[in-house]
Amino acid sequence: MIKTKNTKIAVIISSLLSCSSAMANDANDVFSLGEIVVSEQAGVKDITINNTMTAEQIELIGAKTAADALDYVPGVHVAQSSKGEKFLTIQGFEQDKVLILLDGVPYYETNAGQLDLNQIPASIISKIEVTKGASSVLYGPNGMGGVVNIITKKGQDGVSGELQASFGQMGQNHESASISLGKNGFSLLATVDHRGRDAMRMSNDFEPVESDVKNKYGDLPDQLVVEDGGERENSAYDSTNIWVRGGYANESTELFASVFSLDSDREMPYNTRYNKVFSGFSSFADMSEYKDSGVDLSGLHRVNDWLNVRALAYYHKHTDAYVSYDTPEKAVKLGTSTYSDYTGGGALFADMNLADWNNLSVSVNYKNDVHKKKEDLDIDVDDSYGYERSQLDTLSFAVEDTMTFGALNVVAAIAWHKQTVVEDRDNEADPDADGSDTLDPMLGMSYSFDNAGLVYASVAQKTRFATFDEMYDDSGYRHNIKPERNTSYSLGWKNDLRHEWLNSVDIGMFYHDISDKIVSVYEPDPSDPGWDNEYYENVGHSEFYGIEISTNSQLSENISLAFDYTYTHARNTSDDRESDYFRDVPENAVTAVFNWYQPTLDINSNLRIRYRTDILIEVDSDEWESETLTIDLGVSKSFTPQLSAYANLNNILDESHYEGYGQPNEGRSYEVGVKYVF
Repeated sequence: MIKTKNTKIAVIISSLLSCSSAMANDANDVFSLGEIVVSEQAGVKDITINNTMTAEQIELIGAKTAADALDYVPGVHVAQSSKGEKFLTIQGFEQDKVLILLDGVPYYETNAGQLDLNQIPASIISKIEVTKGASSVLYGPNGMGGVVNIITKKGQDGVSGELQASFGQMGQNHESASISLGKNGFSLLATVDHRGRDAMRMSNDFEPVESDVKNKYGDLPDQLVVEDGGERENSAYDSTNIWVRGGYANESTELFASVFSLDSDREMPYNTRYNKVFSGFSSFADMSEYKDSGVDLSGLHRVNDWLNVRALAYYHKHTDAYVSYDTPEKAVKLGTSTYSDYTGGGALFADMNLADWNNLSVSVNYKNDVHKKKEDLDIDVDDSYGYERSQLDTLSFAVEDTMTFGALNVVAAIAWHKQTVVEDRDNEADPDADGSDTLDPMLGMSYSFDNAGLVYASVAQKTRFATFDEMYDDSGYRHNIKPERNTSYSLGWKNDLRHEWLNSVDIGMFYHDISDKIVSVYEPDPSDPGWDNEYYENVGHSEFYGIEISTNSQLSENISLAFDYTYTHARNTSDDRESDYFRDVPENAVTAVFNWYQPTLDINSNLRIRYRTDILIEVDSDEWESETLTIDLGVSKSFTPQLSAYANLNNILDESHYEGYGQPNEGRSYEVGVKYVF
């Protein structure tokens, strides 16, 4: 155990429909090199659906991590995996089909292509930009569903800082400290962020269910209750993040270095629906070690009035140890699976202002992914083996041209991507067998009216390459998997109305046509007739379409409201499909944030509502969440310009639902904290 120091829904939503708060962002607090769009001129952001969440908005909703913040972005749904990690879907796309960037640098876990979004503390975030569909081609492949660019804070002139601490039930705690230094163009920002808990409290409405158990070791029954409610079994957590960014900037040059370190260990909450136990692997497990570290280097030089050159370089290392046990009581240790991965790469960009009406950008991206796995088995020691090494190389070239003709903005782009399997579990790979190169074109237009806002339309081809996890089947054999392809269409209108009751509105429609979809396939294991081996093939096809509506309203001088609605039609149209639907994709999603400021008492309060309908939790059992409702309340009070206190009451109604297959949500919880700035 880790130890750490309906109708009422309709009424609530209808009362909020008439209006959201547009928060100002301090541009000086942004690490500008990470911007996907080179300048603030019309470009990619104006030809497709995009959303921006500022640091002020993130603090308003009480977010502690990037996962907490992204769950309030239109078209985004955050779910929990069987390892207790938080992942997102965007307009129907799973996170491994979305490009996650920090300051323009790709972040992901090498084996499965995903990043636990709880790893990124909210305290370092200046803003989050989510671009869907026709996102920029300059940052490489794997953004089929779009790009999430998390832009971090940087040091400011002088000396300043922030201290924050909070606590909740069952040992939940959060502490962070940051210091900012800056003088004569030099700046430094250092942040330490710690989160922990002894356990997670479940809703009183949670009803225990029997989990199916696939047991190839021991004497467990075929069905077993592994979670009886109350204190969530095996849910302790402890994590410490350290982020340091330093750099120098003058009128012509910017140079920055970022260093990060994550050290965590956590128990893995048991899946309430399905578990498996082999001689060396089990669902009843702990992540006894989970570490990430790395360095990112960024540079920009304004060569002359028409040419900027930018560069990125990065090296990220990941290690973890997955410890398996025989039963939920963890009586016998079966073995430890250890991963030691790294990714390194870089990118070079040239941004050219060729004319008053034309901006051209070109880029080259390269990255090298290495995945190493070893098994140390406690029961069948003879089956243990040392590190097996696999390696992928990915290369991209891209050209993106933005042309402005008065009120008309046109973006045309094309990118070439190639992925090569260099090493195949310690064996040199066949260079003629990968067949993984693609060409992705993009075209978009927008037109600005004097008083009627901006209309836009775009079409883009996007590529996503297979991960290590998808290339290998249960026997260790590597399959040659082609890349997935998506043709994406967007059409929309946005307008800053500045009306007393409706400040802005953004309406966007989307359609995605996905081919060569990588899906899992099962076939009988010849060595064990009662067991099926899993592997992946390019046999899938699917289509997603829908609409996103976002509004911001200032109801009075001190009362504001943000309201978002998303409809997503996500369907699997593959032959021999198990289901027409996809997991963790709500058909209807409503988010509303109501903010009220009381000037006399200097108190800020907010009511946050998230409502989702028709979410498939598991394909095999055809298990659905027909609707989920989460209502949170936050209050903050300033005592001095430096000292404030806050409280958050989450899941006020103590609603019980599933956040992912076999992963029930947290019940009603509270948090009380203080913050000091200097």
